[in-house]
Amino acid sequence: MIFAVATDESTLFVFDSIAEAIAYCEGIDVENGGWIFWDDAGAALKAEVLTPAHHGRFAIGGGTYRLIQAPDKPSLVASIDRIRHIDSNPHFATLSAARDHLKNARKASQSGA
Repeated sequence: MIFAVATDESTLFVFDSIAEAIAYCEGIDVENGGWIFWDDAGAALKAEVLTPAHHGRFAIGGGTYRLIQAPDKPSLVASIDRIRHIDSNPHFATLSAARDHLKNARKASQSGA
């Protein structure tokens, strides 16, 4: 599972996989800071641009990236209070449910489970 926030609307999106997140979040928007990502446990991820977006005369788009660990960025637990909405998804009905999941994931990782 991958968590992503659309920064322009402060909405949390939940994706089943990295591939699904990358397919949904366009490279041009990611390059411009339009998305912030975390893994299933809420650890920060950052986009590593593989192919920059092109800026043509009549069109802008494209760009490819991958998501890598970003230990220098804040966790989702530290960031979730600034998020205003959650997009409809099959995992969490509310931001509170997502927050509870993250707290439980953090406890499990700290206990070695």
